Amino acid sequence: MVEIAELGTDINSSWTLKNGDLEIVSNEQNLVQATSNRLNTTLDSLSDFYGNYGSIIHRFLGWKANDVTLKFLQIELVDCLKQDPRYENFDINLAYTETNEIDINITVYFDDESEFEMNYVLGTDGV
Repeated sequence: MVEIAELGTDINSSWTLKNGDLEIVSNEQNLVQATSNRLNTTLDSLSDFYGNYGSIIHRFLGWKANDVTLKFLQIELVDCLKQDPRYENFDINLAYTETNEIDINITVYFDDESEFEMNYVLGTDGV
């Protein structure tokens, strides 16, 4: 399993400034940002730089709101997240919202037995 300190640091994707420099995100917040970036990037659209980066979850937009759609989406999410070595032990729960968007809840478990929960909503504008 991964330790929280191994989740990394990156530039905040909102490109906000803090004390005249780009703000950074670390640890759990970096994992949230990296996951959102991966899910919102079309699979292999960055293949010149990163092999097998991205997802195909955008293909599920417009599918019927049923358990079959959720199962296919869950399979894609597991395959997508396993490309990132920080995802060794995790659970994914999916549910439809009242507006037929898909609520994606990801729980990551760490070496120290702590856990971190992330929530995304898949709507017509992405995650």
